[in-house]
Amino acid sequence: MEFVQYREVLPGLQEHGLIEATDEAGLTRLEIEPQPRLKTLHVRDAASRVQPYPDAVVVERPKAELADFLEQALDRIHLSEVLVIPVDQWRAVIDCVAFDLAADEEWQEIDALAALNQNTRNALAVTRGETRLLIDMVRSLLNHGSEASQDIAITSDVAPLLVEVFHDGAVSLTWDGAIVDSLLKHLKE
Repeated sequence: MEFVQYREVLPGLQEHGLIEATDEAGLTRLEIEPQPRLKTLHVRDAASRVQPYPDAVVVERPKAELADFLEQALDRIHLSEVLVIPVDQWRAVIDCVAFDLAADEEWQEIDALAALNQNTRNALAVTRGETRLLIDMVRSLLNHGSEASQDIAITSDVAPLLVEVFHDGAVSLTWDGAIVDSLLKHLKE
């Protein structure tokens, strides 16, 4: 894992239809422009207050299952690297997950880098081999998150992908419609 300057990855994100949008709380979220081959799946805990996109397929699952769903989704997406970007500065996310990950050797290796980037929105580049730590971060965020500033986006600068992880128990995934349909079928089994 390594941090990449946000302004360096933004042009690649924009090439694939991702745009920045400031929400009512002043947080900078990513949105993806509608594209015919994209579909959105919104998986949420019944208590989540996050409003899904109007065209999203909505499935309810307990919050405890959302990190596992995300792991399966990232496995099916088959990208060699994804970018994790907070909606605010990294500090809120790091403070939320640090206790759970303190004993994790992989986290310890990037903890110093995370501290250097805590006051930024720099992208955390995560390769396929590092996905377990990302899923552990998401699990911790979903278990202990308490505010919107802890939400994250998982995206790519090489393909139109947007995964949003919301602290209150929702994961919204916009990706190729065929893969989203496959994930939806798996969720309904």
